[in-house]
Amino acid sequence: MKIDRISLKIIPDSKARETLEAKMQSGALAVLASVPAGESTGKNEAKVIDPKIALEKISWIETQIKGHEFSQLGQFDGLLNTLDGTSNKSNLGANLILSLSLCFTKLLAQKGGLETWQLISRISGSRPSLPLCFFNVIEGGVHTENSLPFQEYWFIPKINSPKKALDQCQTLLSQLKKKINAEYGKVQMGAEGGYTVSSKNAEDGLKILRTAMEESGLDGNLGLDVAASSFSDITSYDLSYFRLLTQKYPLLAIEDPYSEEDWEDFSKITEVLGSKVWIVGDDLTTTNPKLIKLAAERNAVNAVIIKTTQIGTVSETIQAANLAKSYGWKIIVANRGEETMDDFIADLSVGLGADGFKSGCPLQEERLVKYQRLIEIEKICHI
Repeated sequence: MKIDRISLKIIPDSKARETLEAKMQSGALAVLASVPAGESTGKNEAKVIDPKIALEKISWIETQIKGHEFSQLGQFDGLLNTLDGTSNKSNLGANLILSLSLCFTKLLAQKGGLETWQLISRISGSRPSLPLCFFNVIEGGVHTENSLPFQEYWFIPKINSPKKALDQCQTLLSQLKKKINAEYGKVQMGAEGGYTVSSKNAEDGLKILRTAMEESGLDGNLGLDVAASSFSDITSYDLSYFRLLTQKYPLLAIEDPYSEEDWEDFSKITEVLGSKVWIVGDDLTTTNPKLIKLAAERNAVNAVIIKTTQIGTVSETIQAANLAKSYGWKIIVANRGEETMDDFIADLSVGLGADGFKSGCPLQEERLVKYQRLIEIEKICHI
C-alpha cells in the first residue's frame, strides 16, 4: 500500500486544548485519526511536541513516506521511528507519530476489507472479545478541584456486553447524582465527565458509589485509579489501608496505588492482594515493553493499562499488550484525561481481546463515542 497524501491540523480536545488530527489517503480511500493528551502522565511516557511545531514537520514526513510500499503496520511504524531517531519520540513527537500510525492502521484495515479490530486481532494473534467496561463515574485528584484524593472511582458491571453495561451505568449515574446532591450539595463534573465529591476522605467515594449501586439494584464491581504519582504532597496509603478497602467493598481493580518509582510497595501489595484484586500498573509501566518486563521480574503488578499515547505507535502498543498477556496479566485498554472523538481504542480493545476497557464517564461525548463503538461491534459482529 502506498500513501498518496498526508495532512495535519489542530483541533480542540475535550478541554478545548489544542491537539492533532491527521488525514491519510491511499487511492480512493481516506481516513482521519486524532490523538488525546494526558492530564496525568508518567515520566517514562513517550514525549509529545507542541501541535504548532508538529504542523511544521508534516511536509517533511510526507516526502519521506511517499514512494514507499507498505505491506505491514510494523513496517510503517518502524519508518516513523527511524525518521524520529530518538528513544522517546522527542523529535517528531509521540502525538504526531501516533496520529499517523492510527491513520495507517485504519487505512490498512480498509484496504483489506476488514474492520479495524479484525486487523488488530490478526496482527496481535489475539482472539477478539468484548471487554468489561470500567466506567469512571466519580473523579478526584488532578481531574478535579477540592475533591477526593484518588483520581478515579469505577463502576464495573459484571457483564461482557457493552450495551447492557452502558444501560446499567446510566441507571447508576442517575441515582448517584441524586445522592451526591443530597449529601454534598451542587453536583459538578471532573475532566472525564464523572461526578465530583467534596471530601478529602478517599473512602467517601466508594461509600456513596456502593450505596447508589445498591439503591439502583445493580450487582457490579468497583475499582480505583489512585494515581499516586500525581499526589502533590507526601501523602501515601499503606498496604493495610488497601487491604481494608478490599474487605469492605467489591473492589475488582486498583490502579497505581503507589508512585511510579515505588517498586517495593507495588510488589508487596501484589503479593498480598493480587490473588483477589487486579493490581494495575499505569504510570509504573506506561505501555512500555521494557518496563512491563521489569514489572514482571519484580512481581510488581498482575494487570496493566494499555494506552497508545504512552508508547506512540500502534505496533508498539500491540507488542506491549502481548508481552503483558504472556505473563498471565489482565490488560485494560484506556483513554486519556483529555480526549477527542476518535473511537480507535474501542477497536483496539476488541482486537487485543482485552479484559477491560476504560473510557471515562459516558456523560461526556468524547467518552461516550468509544462505548458506542463497542456497542456497534457487539451488535454487528456477535463476538
